[in-house]
Amino acid sequence: MLRFILNGVTLAESITATIAYAFVAVLLMVDVIGREVFSSALLGIQQLAVYGAIVAGFLGLTLATSDNSHLRPAFLDFLAGRHQREVARIGDALSAIFFFGAGYVAWTFVQISMENGDRAPVLYFVLWPLQLVVPYAFGSAGLKHLIFALRPDLKSNVDKLAG
Repeated sequence: MLRFILNGVTLAESITATIAYAFVAVLLMVDVIGREVFSSALLGIQQLAVYGAIVAGFLGLTLATSDNSHLRPAFLDFLAGRHQREVARIGDALSAIFFFGAGYVAWTFVQISMENGDRAPVLYFVLWPLQLVVPYAFGSAGLKHLIFALRPDLKSNVDKLAG
């Protein structure tokens, strides 16, 4: 059941990130065509592309967590020796704590932005709904690391050193 939920969440995040990247690509193509062919840029199109890239990038964090494909230094792996699996579980637990803490800080940031009514420059829309991707990404990554700490069998692409 847990694997099914993880796969479902990962699929939803993948689809959303793909849509966000496609949105960015279309906006940038429209911008280039507008400037080069029609000698006129559309106001705010580059800013929208940046926001789309932010959404896609933060969802990329959760996707890398799902795939166990974060970059990490491996030069001290030999120190764990035969305890590599336990060390990996502790690492996942510590990562969960870190991401939950970052999620809390991000949520506080979004609340302050909401209270202040922060708006996007040039486009003037309220920013906090877009900013929700930040605490979501940290929370999702934290939850996935917690699941991997409790159930390492659900972790994909387990390092050869751990197995």
